[in-house]
Amino acid sequence: MPSTLDTPADSLPTPNSPSQKTVSFDESPSSSSSALPPATTAPRPTAKRRRSSLKQGSAMPYRPPKETYAHPDPLIRRLRLRDGYGNEVNLVNEFREAKVVLFFFGATWPGSVREPFDLVSAFARRHPHQCKVVYVSVDSDEASYEANTRQQPWLAMEWNDGSNMSTPLPTPDTPAEPQTPLEPFLLAGDPDLEDEVHHSDPKGELYLRPYSRVYLADTWNVLGVPNLLVYHLPTAKILNHHARFEFLKEGKAEQAWEKWSKGEKIEYGVGDFIYALRWTLGFAVVAVAYMVGVRQGVVPDVVSDVSESLTRNYIFKQQ
Repeated sequence: MPSTLDTPADSLPTPNSPSQKTVSFDESPSSSSSALPPATTAPRPTAKRRRSSLKQGSAMPYRPPKETYAHPDPLIRRLRLRDGYGNEVNLVNEFREAKVVLFFFGATWPGSVREPFDLVSAFARRHPHQCKVVYVSVDSDEASYEANTRQQPWLAMEWNDGSNMSTPLPTPDTPAEPQTPLEPFLLAGDPDLEDEVHHSDPKGELYLRPYSRVYLADTWNVLGVPNLLVYHLPTAKILNHHARFEFLKEGKAEQAWEKWSKGEKIEYGVGDFIYALRWTLGFAVVAVAYMVGVRQGVVPDVVSDVSESLTRNYIFKQQ
């Protein structure tokens, strides 16, 4: 549901192409999913669904363990993460040596490609301690989420955070039981009234409401997946929105890491601009060549003939 290294909107695949999917956090009973790896985490409690974290009142029915929310970074402390085994993450221990955090917005659906997953996975394994990847799932069902997060070299934002507002249709064997987050996560459109608290709590010891997946997608204008955002932890700055996966490929990955680890943006060059607009420029060249050929009489004016034929048929039908 993008200068810097950010990819222009017209260079991104269209939402209807197999490699691009519009961001949607609604579950679909017909969505296909990969096989689910063995789970090691305990089942999560169920309750009635809450619509917004701002409508829960001041009562806090649940406070997570401090190690899952205490961190000096203003962004990391607002995340609820799980590792590749489904366990809650100790933020201080996990990000102790980290310099760069890649927020990977992803999902799988029929016809989707795995290349972005493979590129992010390979890049994460190059620098396992200094580079951390946070998978922000836009998967349409929990089975797909589990398949994309278990035994993977990245962390994952909590699934049960209120982002998916609908539930699969119940079956006789498995009646529908809507999941409700134990914490009041910030959802899309919710104002972050606690943002200023960080300035009075630089050590990150106070509890602040966490961000949901849909909140991050809305805040960072992520309209489609796959999508990549680069965050420099030492300076607490976003280096690149909508970073190109091209820079994670062999031959460019080390150059990208050198810049990102130093807190530097990867700026667009002329070559990058041409590459981003390659299809647009290609169609423009073909159109110009066609017009020149028609004027010189080398190429038949097929477009005019078709247009006149359609006009005559329309007038005939109107009569």
